[in-house]
Parts: sequence; structure tokens; C-alpha cells
Amino acid sequence: MTDASEQSLDERYGRSRRRGIDRRLGWSFAVLLVLLGLVVVVFGNWHTTSSTEAKVKHYVVQDDRTVTLDYTVTAPAGSLVVCALEALSESFSTVGWKVIEFPASERITREFNESLLTTYRATTATVHSCWISAAA
Repeated sequence: MTDASEQSLDERYGRSRRRGIDRRLGWSFAVLLVLLGLVVVVFGNWHTTSSTEAKVKHYVVQDDRTVTLDYTVTAPAGSLVVCALEALSESFSTVGWKVIEFPASERITREFNESLLTTYRATTATVHSCWISAAA
């Protein structure tokens, strides 16, 4: 049977390919997936954001092998907090690193002072990150 005779039979008996509906359904599904992905990207990060905050108040380069850091940590009361401190060289290479666990406290904001040993002279010191530990 040729294409012309198949087409005339389809027209006679009311059959159609419905290709337009399938294509519209596919595009609608693709748009829905893209919108869902955008919602996850935009709103998904809100849930995972940390409730801790650290601010450097002051640092002093003591000598070629030591830097002292004064900083505050804000975290929910009763939380075990862990912070990573970092000393950087002039070229922003890590020359000192220290991870410190702070016991749970009823105070939300606390002040700390730490000394970091360095492999070379540091030009700055910072709190790299803080997080709430799951260990109790």
C-alpha cells in the first residue's frame, strides 16, 4: 500500500497520527522539569544553609611560625561547634591549619583566641568555616 492510499484510509476512518499532541506533551513535560529544577536550585539551598557564623575580630602575625587569631562564633545554644582556622601566606597559600571543637554552650555568641603554627610566615589568618557537629 502506498502512502497516498494509507492517508486516504486514515482520512476515511478518522484516524490521525496525533503527532502534534505528543510533541506538545513532550515540550510541556520538558518545561515542567526545567521549572522544577530551577525551584530546587533556588530554594533547595535555604534548607542546607548553616546556622553558624564566624567573624574575625583581629589577628596578629607573632613571628615566622605563629599567628594569633581573635574571633567570634555564633551558633544555636546547646550546639557542639567545630571550626577550621586557616593561616595564609602572601600568595594566599595555606601555611597553617587548625580544627577546633567547642563544647556546647547556652551562649549563642562566644569569643575565642587561638594560635596557629605555620610552615612559613603568614600574612593573614581567618576562620575558614564552622559547622555544627553531629557528635554529642
